[in-house]
Amino acid sequence: KQWYQRRVAITAGRITFRRLKGDDILVLDSEDLDISSVIDGTSKEVLEFSVGEKYKTFGSPLTIHLKPTTDTIEVFYKTSPDASGVQVLEPEQTMGKKHHYLFTQNQAIHARSMVPCQDTPGVKATYSADITVDKHLTAVMSADKTSMDETESKRIFHFQQSMPIPSYLIALVIGDIVSRDISERVKIWSEAGKDNENINACEYEFEETEKILSMAEEIAGEYQWHKYDLVVLPPSFPYGGMENPCMTFVTPTLLAGDRSLVNVVAHEIAHSWTGNLVTNSNWENFWLNEGFTVFLERKIQAKMAEAKSTVAGIGEKTRNFAAMNGWISLRNAVELFGKDSKLTALNIDLTDVDPDDAFSSIPYEKGFAFLFYLESLVGGPKEFDPFLRQYIRNNAKLSISSDVFTDFYKQRFPEAAAKVDWDAWLYKPGFPPVKPDYDESLAEDCKALIKKWKAGNVSDNDIAQLNTGQVILTLNSLLDLEDFAFTTYKKINETFEFAESKNSEIKFSWSRLGIKLRDPDIVKGALNFVTTQGRMKFVRPIYRDLMEWPEYRQLTRDTFNLNKKFYHNICRMMVERDMEKYNNPNQV
Repeated sequence: KQWYQRRVAITAGRITFRRLKGDDILVLDSEDLDISSVIDGTSKEVLEFSVGEKYKTFGSPLTIHLKPTTDTIEVFYKTSPDASGVQVLEPEQTMGKKHHYLFTQNQAIHARSMVPCQDTPGVKATYSADITVDKHLTAVMSADKTSMDETESKRIFHFQQSMPIPSYLIALVIGDIVSRDISERVKIWSEAGKDNENINACEYEFEETEKILSMAEEIAGEYQWHKYDLVVLPPSFPYGGMENPCMTFVTPTLLAGDRSLVNVVAHEIAHSWTGNLVTNSNWENFWLNEGFTVFLERKIQAKMAEAKSTVAGIGEKTRNFAAMNGWISLRNAVELFGKDSKLTALNIDLTDVDPDDAFSSIPYEKGFAFLFYLESLVGGPKEFDPFLRQYIRNNAKLSISSDVFTDFYKQRFPEAAAKVDWDAWLYKPGFPPVKPDYDESLAEDCKALIKKWKAGNVSDNDIAQLNTGQVILTLNSLLDLEDFAFTTYKKINETFEFAESKNSEIKFSWSRLGIKLRDPDIVKGALNFVTTQGRMKFVRPIYRDLMEWPEYRQLTRDTFNLNKKFYHNICRMMVERDMEKYNNPNQV
């Protein structure tokens, strides 16, 4: 592939396949690809092909007529400048201000905008790629770099992914980026920044990545992907992280300066087993990826807490505290969709639904709650952890449905399984049928502080003994109150300056509280926050909150329209859909 500055890739894709039946056609997913020809990969005979009508956001079927002996094809095509899975930043949007920067985001169904493929997690394949870039740029992929060639003006990077992966995990970044080695297998990538300030900050923030990876291995088994590159992308990246094998993407909003948000790295590392190695067979089973990964993430967090503290039971207390925060996110998501929405079930019906429209914290947190509940029924981690490792070993390199997991649990723990309302947990919308009994001891200080602040009492040392997670829980709890005093809110901000926090989670929660309390002074900062980073977790709720404030609705819409090109395609599309309900004033 060669990406030109006009944002078009001129590409030859070679696809090898095995026929399961005697079919003489191959149908692939495509989206806005300009396909010029298809040939037999062995005989080089030209093959007949057709591209069907585009259907909604799903793209177009590419139908290829095969010869009786065809088992490899070569497709010659160009990508669209507006490919949904590719974002190209202009030089002025980068730190160096000199070169374009490209990154891909193919989850859930955007790989088809980059390469014709069977764009479903139910199909896994190996891949190789040759990426040609200008000599001053670097390419990194979700694969092992096997070699690199150079000419006077170009560099050609050669990649090979020998593990079978679904198409959504094909990933590429091209930019003026540098790296730092954390260990033999862990490397941090980012733009250098002035005097290497950015790469230095990234190296500090993620210095514990090797430790996290080793702790994950203690829980889930040996790491299977050889290397672990962590790429800190530009601010427009729409997610907290993306678990591309061999190369995790993370948002720069994790750079808090105190390593307080590295749980996202633990989450992406956990995906190396649950998601990348054992994969949901389709997006209706997405909780198998995300619920299991949150479950592993919090077990890693527990180990990290134990390694840093001698307090008895701190590991499980930390895991339970994170689960409490997750329950709040789950509740908010259920309330947003509506408790009767089919999108609040664990196993959802996505017939004719773009998976991006269903994205929320529900598969993450409802999935976690389900697994935590199942663990509690068998006596806790001591019994459940060996079962979890065996589940991963049994299904490694496969794409599976929920039935595979539930059948394995029923076989291993028949007495516990008999107590579970499987249908309610998996298929019924709304809140889980059972709320797990979480240990709330680490939340006691938060509750006491909320009570104190509700009474209007604010002191300089109120948060001195709280960790970052406790501060975030406190702020989120204030957001839930219906009668919190505006004067107290202003006094808290004067005392702790949460609106200026370098921690994005704190700034997010405080901004939402200020908007809810209709503080005009928060609006400028909130709009600046959502136009300087494009993480949908932050951007979408704040835009929705501001659109609910009639006096600032037009300013909010104008601000979004002015900054549209900054956002990733996925984020821009989702915010536009969120704002559609406000197009008719009579509907608001």
